[in-house]
Amino acid sequence: MPSRREIVAGLCAAPFIRAMQPPVRPNFVFILMDDLRWDELHCTGHPFVETPNIDRIAAEGAKFRNAFVTTPLCSPSRASFLTGLYAHAHGIHDNTDRSAQSMALPIYPRLLQAAGYETGFVGKFHMGNDDRPRPGFDYWADF
Repeated sequence: MPSRREIVAGLCAAPFIRAMQPPVRPNFVFILMDDLRWDELHCTGHPFVETPNIDRIAAEGAKFRNAFVTTPLCSPSRASFLTGLYAHAHGIHDNTDRSAQSMALPIYPRLLQAAGYETGFVGKFHMGNDDRPRPGFDYWADF
């Protein structure tokens, strides 16, 4: 059985030991729904549509209740989500083929990948006509 002195020493050292341990890195999933009004989910107030899985994600994660886009077109808006930049800064202004340009975008998955995260993309990238994987993603399933 530890002595009183050992217990006190352990309690005093605990904050320093905890500070020396690497922080737990969160996992996260970013879901972007294309062409969906703000009120078309049950969790956002639709009176009869049932969306139990999205409702659960909204309840257990983060739900942005007051979000806006600066460009209502698919490709420029998606590029803004991925870069954090306005369309005039990232250069995706319309929904035409921007395959080469989209390969060079400074998207946040590149930063996550560089920090050791495993990244993946599933869905509609729509910033080009080719389906080649874009830099920053370990897993790529574009349709």
